[in-house]
Amino acid sequence: MKNAVKLSLMCIAFVLISCKKEKTIDEELKEVATNMNKLTPQILNDGIRLDSVSALPNKVFKYNYTLTDDVKESVTPAEIETFKSQAKEGAIRTVKTSQDMEEFRNNDVTLQYFYSDKNGKPTADFTITPAEYKTK
Repeated sequence: MKNAVKLSLMCIAFVLISCKKEKTIDEELKEVATNMNKLTPQILNDGIRLDSVSALPNKVFKYNYTLTDDVKESVTPAEIETFKSQAKEGAIRTVKTSQDMEEFRNNDVTLQYFYSDKNGKPTADFTITPAEYKTK
């Protein structure tokens, strides 16, 4: 999973750094999404697949994942909440510390994470705001 995430982050950093300054952040994020989607779907560790990413208005970048081993009905609400909490903690840590995410940090990009089960049913989601990843 770390290799796939690093590859995705490197693509993001490359596109953001190489873009002309005349472009808005929203335009740059759309370009990043287009380039990343050329690499999807990507199978990640722990039964997670990155299906796609998208750039939304107002500096929002959305990741769409599938939990390839799970069916929503067989997972308890408590297990979903534990997963969301752990996934969000890990994502915040990555955004705070990864060199590849520096452009996101510098431009106050909000990150959305959306997870579906293996049958496509929405299972979990969370958002990380600049305030969350800029705190110590």
